[in-house]
Amino acid sequence: MESPFARLFLDLQEHIKTEVPEITYIEQDLGQLGTDDPRKMMSFPGVLIDFPETSFSNLQGKNQLALPVISFILVMDTYSQTYHLAPLPVRELGLQYLELEQKLYMAIASWESDYCELLNRTSAKGLNRNDVGLRVRDLTFTTQFEDYSSDDDDQRVTLNLSGE
Repeated sequence: MESPFARLFLDLQEHIKTEVPEITYIEQDLGQLGTDDPRKMMSFPGVLIDFPETSFSNLQGKNQLALPVISFILVMDTYSQTYHLAPLPVRELGLQYLELEQKLYMAIASWESDYCELLNRTSAKGLNRNDVGLRVRDLTFTTQFEDYSSDDDDQRVTLNLSGE
């Protein structure tokens, strides 16, 4: 694949599938949660991946440094009560989505590649779809990579992003 975003998507999809086997659905965010019943569009627990924003700066020639934002939306369909008087096992079951979120975070943060920097979590927020009984968490990460795709010259200068 020539698209760095397509390569990044496929590599992350494979890594999540391997490291977090509890997740049964990993797909691009194509608006599944915006439908009347997301249950018809996906299986759970699921992760929707999107690249909502990327800034670019110029490197040598036509090359660019990309700083993408990557969104991982974790969607769970079942949860139990977390009411303070509910039995502890019931409350713990109700918080399982937070345990899965932590496992997803750890998998994403540990992913390494030869073409981009480690992913850095920048935010986590709830986007609950209580109208259809879904627990939704949006984990946002950033990374950076060098894009040489528009360079006609086969001679490339490699930059060390660690500052050395």
